[in-house]
Amino acid sequence: MSGKRVSHRNGNSPDYNIVLLGELGVGKSALTVKYITRRFIMEYDPNIEDTYTKHEDIDGTEMCIHVMDTYDKEDSDPLRYLRWADGFMVVYGITSRQSFDKAREYLESVTQYLKANSKDSPVALVGNKIDLERYRQISKVEGNTLAQEFESLFFETTAAEEFEYVEDVFHGIIHEIQREKGDRHVNFQPLFISEEKFHAAQRRPKSPRAGPDKKEDKGPTKKNSSSFKLFNKSFKIFN
Repeated sequence: MSGKRVSHRNGNSPDYNIVLLGELGVGKSALTVKYITRRFIMEYDPNIEDTYTKHEDIDGTEMCIHVMDTYDKEDSDPLRYLRWADGFMVVYGITSRQSFDKAREYLESVTQYLKANSKDSPVALVGNKIDLERYRQISKVEGNTLAQEFESLFFETTAAEEFEYVEDVFHGIIHEIQREKGDRHVNFQPLFISEEKFHAAQRRPKSPRAGPDKKEDKGPTKKNSSSFKLFNKSFKIFN
């Protein structure tokens, strides 16, 4: 891993580690950089693993979020992220049956590790690329069924459209990490992602190259103020 975890604790501000797992091409890097920078990337090196840091104020609590965008090779050791993570996001593309099958393998691996080590880190199954609805191979029902099988959270999202779709996923797993850790000093509002919001995203698919009507660069929202730090990873970033 070329990036290094950097601790940015400020008093009682918590640090949370999130790992993204999934087959090459499912959009792990796109989701990561969308969350960190609010921008969508279209070109990147998928063979680089790195860690990113973002400082956020979520529901009035300052925290430091570390995100590991993984690259698994045949000889790589999964313990590097299994031991490190406070929460896991297993990503597949809704347009790829192969990536969905690979997501099951990751869910099995993570679940076995957590049970063997008596850990209660939350796991989220994330179906990415809902902007490509017309090419869908994995139904939302099928994704939700797999998530229920492994008692994990379930989301569908896209890195190609509004920032809030990606933000909701990361905040959802952050809230679950807070619950598991028993961070009672952390105050947050319950997460609610409506069916209407998901269906709205699916009814209005847009090309990643849509141009002037894209909305992700809206500027900071009232509920979040954030800064970020990127380590040694080259991206072509589009506004």
